[in-house]
Amino acid sequence: MKIFLGIIFSFSSFLIAKAQDTAVPDSTKSHRVDIIKDSRIDKLNETYSSGFKLEGYRIQIYSGNKRQPAKDARLAFSRIYRKTEAYEVYEQPYYKVRVGDFKTKIEALKFKNDLTKHFPNCFIVRDEIEYGAN
Repeated sequence: MKIFLGIIFSFSSFLIAKAQDTAVPDSTKSHRVDIIKDSRIDKLNETYSSGFKLEGYRIQIYSGNKRQPAKDARLAFSRIYRKTEAYEVYEQPYYKVRVGDFKTKIEALKFKNDLTKHFPNCFIVRDEIEYGAN
């Protein structure tokens, strides 16, 4: 009986080893993978890569009903802070200049503390910011 069980165990081990051997692909064969995806995935990628907005904070440095002073404020800011983006917004009847793209209010507060030297009346506002900024 022990011999019979030994033969069955050996034979089954051989079959398992042989099955694993045939599962290994031949390196000379070329392999092709077909990717099937929903077309909505491409549309989502376009949405997120081109101008996706999220809620965050900006600092408003100017608000008034004339356009030229808003442009002047934006230009003055851009000369001092070259790496930080400035946005000119028109919300009838006011022209506003908002700067920065901050995800948290603490980040905006740190920048505002430095900004008050040049723009003493600036303040933090909640706004849509550019994705991937700061």
